[in-house]
Amino acid sequence: MRIALTVHKFPPESLGGTEIYTWGLAKALVNAGHDVHVFYPQTGITPEEARLERDGIRLWRVPLAAERATEGPVPQFWHTFRDTGIEEAFRDFLTETNPQVVHFQHVQGVSARLIALAAGRPRVLTLHDYWFFCANSQLIRPDRKTCGGPKMGWNCVDCATSRADLNWMRALRPLIALPLAYRNLYLSGQADQIDLFIAPSEFLRQQYVRHGFPTDRIATIENGMDAERLAGAERPQIPHDAEHVQFGFLGSLAWQKGVHVLVEAFNRLPPSARLVIYGSDHAFPQYAEEVRRLAQHPGIRFAGPLDYRRIGDALRELDCLVTPSLWYENSPLVIQEAFSVGVPVVASRLGALVEKVDDGRTGRLFEPGNVADLARVLTELVEQPAQLGEFARNTVAPATMASHTEALVRLYGKLLGQTGAR
Repeated sequence: MRIALTVHKFPPESLGGTEIYTWGLAKALVNAGHDVHVFYPQTGITPEEARLERDGIRLWRVPLAAERATEGPVPQFWHTFRDTGIEEAFRDFLTETNPQVVHFQHVQGVSARLIALAAGRPRVLTLHDYWFFCANSQLIRPDRKTCGGPKMGWNCVDCATSRADLNWMRALRPLIALPLAYRNLYLSGQADQIDLFIAPSEFLRQQYVRHGFPTDRIATIENGMDAERLAGAERPQIPHDAEHVQFGFLGSLAWQKGVHVLVEAFNRLPPSARLVIYGSDHAFPQYAEEVRRLAQHPGIRFAGPLDYRRIGDALRELDCLVTPSLWYENSPLVIQEAFSVGVPVVASRLGALVEKVDDGRTGRLFEPGNVADLARVLTELVEQPAQLGEFARNTVAPATMASHTEALVRLYGKLLGQTGAR
């Protein structure tokens, strides 16, 4: 089967959860004997460098001008969901590759109109976040509170003008809300052409249903895990200390990830506890510096960014992973990775985290943003470490990428049959 995957970024240049999942899916499809083509934009390449083959995957990269990174707010807003240059390249891509199925992973910063351009063949879309009705993708407001939705673009104005030099524009709220409402309406129209949506958590599925997406066309299917990627051989930067309970955090040092909540809670723990924080401060350097200043506990160590090839090794050195997120996580890759190597998880009682962590069985849940509650949970685990061993024994590795891919291929085949009948 010829399968096209469309995504906004791709490894190794970008290593977010969506990108890693797409890469793992592409490799698994190739290993299963399918012809796989990945379409995505990339800066810093010339047209001559646009096409290459990696891991048996045929990559079709669309060169983006470096000026895109510094363009003004209006073209920047427009290019988040429309780009005529990328659309033209996609037409050529479809003509040359002629895929039987197009599986969209993300079209943010690509162009939502690619969905319409792929008409005539089955179109599948995996929902990795809330982007189709939330321009910032995370349903979280500038005041760091979760958001109930766009409300015809009205709520979106606060996010769009959150920079200090744009706050004055809130006086023009009705006018600013119009293009934001148009964006959401346009994306809804494009998404309505999708044959099948895939949501990796029931929470995410219900959010889309609540915002008007078709219940009967959204299937809840957890992402597959590329277990081979976790089987590294190198040692982590912070070796395991058998004398102490060692907690860990893996992810970006960003406030929506709740790292400050974890650090403040850990400051209240006994001196014997240990915490290693792996994460890049590139996106939010000021926040990262604030978090470092908050750290008063002698057992806290900041280990910097973690190479994706060493994630398995780093996790195996932990007794427990902590995911203190403040936004509606939909299916965190890091929790799947932890369970794959038998590491229990402490997480916020928020969004899909409630689905992923079985409280009292595979880990613990705590009230999101509540420093005292997190400190209480972590202190209990330090004082009663046998609980962690029990939680570890109860963890179940997620579906492998190979079995996940088999299920998707069956869905592709079913959709192909329906398309042929039409």
